[in-house]
Amino acid sequence: MHTHTYAADAAYLALRLPAGTQVTYHGTSAASHGIWTVQPCACRLCTAATLLGRPARRYELYTADGKRRGPLVHVRHTSVTPTMSEDEMGEAVWAILPTKYAAAHLRRVLHDAFPGVKFSVRTGRGRDCWRISVSWTGGPGRTQVSAVAAPLRARFGPGGQRRASAIRVNVAGRPRSGVPLIEEISLHHN
Repeated sequence: MHTHTYAADAAYLALRLPAGTQVTYHGTSAASHGIWTVQPCACRLCTAATLLGRPARRYELYTADGKRRGPLVHVRHTSVTPTMSEDEMGEAVWAILPTKYAAAHLRRVLHDAFPGVKFSVRTGRGRDCWRISVSWTGGPGRTQVSAVAAPLRARFGPGGQRRASAIRVNVAGRPRSGVPLIEEISLHHN
């Protein structure tokens, strides 16, 4: 007997694309392959599941002008791939920058922004390896330091562009570059 554990795969199956995202459909309906926009599916099955507290799992496909055409409802998330915007196509592809290099960059940026203030910038270990801890005494407040550190976590631009901008840093005389992947930057003002 096969037992389906819905909770285990809910995070994987839950919809990741916001409504209105432009996608390429490559599912089983070959006649419908092409560019569409997605909305969460509103068929009876999906609506009932959502009312029972389950995450939305399927999409409906719409034309670019927002009109639904044909029977393209209840589409699996694996049948669509988001298309990149023209802005994103113009960006270079960057490697992930290890947290220790992002910490070195943050240390330099803080020193430049607040000369004379001594900052301790440390990276986590083990499961906390994606976290950075910053502590200092005197000088600027938490808000000022947070404003300098925030761009390492995310860039707050147009929708869909939330990853941090790529940075370059010299460590031990060697240049390193990439997109920092930081889970948390904790600030401790003594």
